Amino acid sequence: MGLKAKKSQPPTVSEARRERERVELTERIMDAAREMFVRDGYEAVTLRKIALSIEYSPAAIYQYFKDKQALVRAIIRRDSDDLRAHLRAGLNRETPVEQLVEMARLYAEWGIAHPNHYRLMVVPPPAWMEQDQELSRSNPTPLDQEILTMLWTVVRGAIERGELKEKYADPALVAATLWAGIHGAVLLEINASPENRARLGGADTPFEARFATLVSVFLDGFLRQGGGDGTAAG
Repeated sequence: MGLKAKKSQPPTVSEARRERERVELTERIMDAAREMFVRDGYEAVTLRKIALSIEYSPAAIYQYFKDKQALVRAIIRRDSDDLRAHLRAGLNRETPVEQLVEMARLYAEWGIAHPNHYRLMVVPPPAWMEQDQELSRSNPTPLDQEILTMLWTVVRGAIERGELKEKYADPALVAATLWAGIHGAVLLEINASPENRARLGGADTPFEARFATLVSVFLDGFLRQGGGDGTAAG
């Protein structure tokens, strides 16, 4: 008679607490690092400075990340996975046009909620890009390529359904144009000074109004029939 497999035991209260504290501290380290990378520049930031900024032991931080490169790779992986999952939720909409609008909304929502994440992701320092490229070699599909592929697939679906004007028959061109539009809107929201924002539509204009205008431009410009009121976003 064979031995019975041992049942896995649930973590004890102390084990669960330690794991929770580990996760929370990891997030604190990453958040502090992102802010410092954006503010001070990649080269100026060290693990010691990050540890001091969160009032943590410089020596103990190496229990979490062996060096700055390991921290950067962890941040890139975490942020890419988070944005990737966020965007995929937009594919639940019924029609390709509704999916495009929802994906644009989710992309903007993520970027505005995570400005430092977004800045480092889209305008990384050269040394940061080296780590990103190293990760890309081990990942089957880099994030930017996956986003464009997702958009291309949805745009192609809209073209096949006859929803876009005939002159917009190249799904790659349409996908890249849409991404450039929403990317610009996010950068304007997180980077523009009040003075520049006032020149571009009002310093107090909420992002929701800017996004609704972007959706209207897309719907009026690309679709065979109107729809520029943005109802597809609902």
